[in-house]
Amino acid sequence: MMKKPKSAGAAAFLVILGCCLLLVLGSAAGAVLGYSEVSVTGYQPGPEGITYTGVVNWFKDTCRAFCTTEMPGQVRLKEANAAVERLAGKWIFQGTEVVRLNNGHLTSVGNMYYYQNPPEPKVADFRDYVENQLEADFLYVQAPCKICGEDPQLPMDDMCNANEEATLLLEGLEEAGVEVLDLRRSLHEDGLDHYGCFYRTDHHWTLPTGVWAARTIAGELNRRCGLEMDVSVLEEDRFAAQVWEDAFLGSWGRKVTLAYAPPEDFVMPVPKEPVRMRLTRYGVTYEGGFEALYDENQIVPEDYYAGSSYGAMLRGDCGYLKIENLDRPDGPVVAVLRESFAGAVGPYLSLAAGELHLLDARYYDGSLKELLAEIQPDAVVSLLNVQCYVNVYYDMVG
Repeated sequence: MMKKPKSAGAAAFLVILGCCLLLVLGSAAGAVLGYSEVSVTGYQPGPEGITYTGVVNWFKDTCRAFCTTEMPGQVRLKEANAAVERLAGKWIFQGTEVVRLNNGHLTSVGNMYYYQNPPEPKVADFRDYVENQLEADFLYVQAPCKICGEDPQLPMDDMCNANEEATLLLEGLEEAGVEVLDLRRSLHEDGLDHYGCFYRTDHHWTLPTGVWAARTIAGELNRRCGLEMDVSVLEEDRFAAQVWEDAFLGSWGRKVTLAYAPPEDFVMPVPKEPVRMRLTRYGVTYEGGFEALYDENQIVPEDYYAGSSYGAMLRGDCGYLKIENLDRPDGPVVAVLRESFAGAVGPYLSLAAGELHLLDARYYDGSLKELLAEIQPDAVVSLLNVQCYVNVYYDMVG
């Protein structure tokens, strides 16, 4: 008589074996029934979006997730391990890229080598395109990373050279005649606390810092490019703080779990005076007050490990979105080459402009140059943080 498997390991093996058999049988059935391979891009609801390939890929992804990130009890095991590491005073976490700084902030480390493939010629060529073909101004803005160059707070030396590499990059750009704004320097000149500008459990800067950055960028666009950005709407006293207590657990916090990193408040500066905004992305338009620029449903997560409040801003990352300031229809038209750091800046910079176009080369499939030619901006801003691989990003820009 065959004995029933008594161990959880045997049961898991049988489940995985059954999944593999289903995949094989599914493939065979597809060949017999004559299913065709269909390339599907984007989400297609309803029966029209269901394809054989899509079902098989979904099944594969589900099995893979079950065996890794969604295995029952895995989160509890990670939390238990994090609790032990916290008691042991560990500052680097095995199996992750997370390091705890001396001040308790979480970050990632690693060395970058721009000069194995120098990005300055690519940025300068793009500047030439903007100025000569679009007849617009170009400003390269260097956003800071969490590690402060003057006060790194690293538990060991030589763990991260991102600031040194970024400084070399900016020097090269200035030599090439590219207009540069180094927000690392501006941050310290304005007397801001570097680490206070960042979330404790995440790599991004906070939304109040985003207001400061938007005000600084708008002022520089006026001074250097002759634009008429309304900087007055970005003064600190024009905003009230809306607070969601314990709503935010950042990317590094999710890796080391709540057992090591408790959540933090999510603070959003909201204009005191009514505004009228229109945001369009992926063909969907959101029109209303400032709330049109973010998704409130994402701010308080049902599961800390499933997402981040920061992703609510601009309603998430996407290749291209447009914000129209209905209160300033004749204001300047500004385009921003962005990555995720613009999530904290874009909503506020749009308050000072007529139109703000945000382009992300990581998610846009077409030609950003052709898109810019359609937009016809008055100025183009490149807003990338220190740890962004600029040479790779500008390869995608084309």
